[in-house]
Amino acid sequence: MLNLKLEELARSNAELEQFAYVSSHDLQEPLRMIASYLQLLQRKYQGKLDDKADKYIYFAVDGASRMQNLINDLLEFSRVTTKAREFEPTDCKSVLEQVLLDLEVSIKENETSISYGSLPVVMADSVQFTQLFQNLISNAIKFRSEKAPEIEISAKKRD
Repeated sequence: MLNLKLEELARSNAELEQFAYVSSHDLQEPLRMIASYLQLLQRKYQGKLDDKADKYIYFAVDGASRMQNLINDLLEFSRVTTKAREFEPTDCKSVLEQVLLDLEVSIKENETSISYGSLPVVMADSVQFTQLFQNLISNAIKFRSEKAPEIEISAKKRD
């Protein structure tokens, strides 16, 4: 009976860690978009509206910033404790298209050109595979020359 409860607790903890990872990871880009638009409002309208409006915009920007820090902390915690899930057939093209939607604001802001063709279905942990695509594309956008980024994604089957 005790062993059964311990197994249930271990499974529950693993699911909680996975949930923390997925939710914090998936919340990053929408929050980034919200924070970006709030900062645009702040830059464009600060001092042009009444003091209350300036104060409300400040609170919104500050709240978004604090939330970004909390999500980053949660993501960092979950990365330390998350274990890989079982591999399953994962459609690379579907994963990529979801990541491109998540990164839409960053892609547009940086005038990024992304091209891809036919992509395979592979055996992978779909959550970690999504993170891989998101990290690779985000890094390609961040760490670049002065030119607008041009990203080409392809796959080749090898032995």
